Amino acid sequence: MSKHTKRHRIHNVTKYFYIPLLYTVIGYSLIYMAGRPVVDMVSSVAGMVFTNSTPKFTSELDSIYNENSVKAVDYIQNKEVQLPEYETLYANLTCERVNLKAPVYFGDSDKVLKKGVGQYIGSFIPGNNKPILIGGHDSTYFEPLESVKEGDMLVITTNYGIYNYKVTHMEIKSAADTSAYNLNQDKEELILYTCYPFGAVVGIKNQRYFVYADKASGPEIVYK
Repeated sequence: MSKHTKRHRIHNVTKYFYIPLLYTVIGYSLIYMAGRPVVDMVSSVAGMVFTNSTPKFTSELDSIYNENSVKAVDYIQNKEVQLPEYETLYANLTCERVNLKAPVYFGDSDKVLKKGVGQYIGSFIPGNNKPILIGGHDSTYFEPLESVKEGDMLVITTNYGIYNYKVTHMEIKSAADTSAYNLNQDKEELILYTCYPFGAVVGIKNQRYFVYADKASGPEIVYK
């Protein structure tokens, strides 16, 4: 076999085998890198939707909540209020009639929702005369929301005071419906929400169950 023939054969092997193989590998790598964030997001959503028992989580989150240091006052200076950092336990939420008991964290990450319920950081802590938006799993800490009725009292206990909220109504909204709440209103309204329908179902839950409650009592934070 001549040297020219050998070179021609090597050229063909490189052209029709190795080069297409290289492009295939590169192509799959690009698809994987582009699709990984979507896969991670879907996995995260699925984890929230299909949770049907209180998850066990070994990592400890920070806490500033101490039920033994609760103050009984009508007003409190803002400098006396310790503001919670992200993913920090700062309060406890209860509704005696439906046996609702849930630790309240500032922030609503997946890590938080495995330990309790989470306040959206774009809303305000109790005592600011502004809305408070708190979410939780429908099959764990917020499962009792299904039994909440108008007139029920929701209680948030913090280090700086005890806050009572009277339930006014409930609504079922699309998960994409931003009109379900107004965080800019000058009114202290406790808004609780969870996935709907309650309990484990097949598929993604595209609805949310909201419970609205107006402030009935609790110290006001004074800024001077």
